[in-house]
Amino acid sequence: MKIIIFLLFALSIMAVSANAISVVSDYLVDDTLVLIQGESKIYSIRLQNPTDNEVGIKLDYDRKLMKAVDYKEVYILPPKTAGYRVLFNVTAPEETGLYDVSYTVGEVEPSGGGSLPILLKINRNFKLKVVENPKKFKLGYGSIIFATAILAFVLHIFIKKTEIKQKPGGKLKLKQKNN
Repeated sequence: MKIIIFLLFALSIMAVSANAISVVSDYLVDDTLVLIQGESKIYSIRLQNPTDNEVGIKLDYDRKLMKAVDYKEVYILPPKTAGYRVLFNVTAPEETGLYDVSYTVGEVEPSGGGSLPILLKINRNFKLKVVENPKKFKLGYGSIIFATAILAFVLHIFIKKTEIKQKPGGKLKLKQKNN
C-alpha cells in the first residue's frame, strides 16, 4: 500500500510542470557596477520565456541612473524564447558614492499552462559605485597652502637679494645687492 501511494505521489509531481518567465543579467563583481564620475556603461538583461505561449512583459526601472535603450511599454516574447536582450545605459552622477539601482520585470497577463493564473514579477537590485576621475586635476586645501608657502619663500629670498629703486618717470630699477 505504501508503494502504491508513493508511486501515485511521484506520478502527480512529474505531471506538474512549472514554466515561468525568467531574467538573466550581466555579471557584476560583488553585485556592484563601478563607474567614474559622469561615465556611462551599457548594462544588459535577457528576458526568457520557456512556456509554449506568447508572453507580454512590462519593465519598470530606476530612471534617475539608467535609461532603457529602445524601450517598449510591453515586450512580447514568443514561445520558447531564450534571450530577448534589453539594454540599459547606466550613467554615473557627478557626485561620488554608492547608489542603489533596481528594475522590475513582470508579466502583463498570466502565462498559460497551469491551473492557477499567477502574474509573476521579478525584482532585481544592484549597486552603482561612483569613483573620482583619476585623470581629473584636483587641488585640495593642502596643495594650495603648500604652493602659497613656497611662493612666499621664493618672494622673500628675491626681495632680500634685490634692491628696488624708482627712477624719475615712474620706472622701477632692480639691482642686486652687494654683500
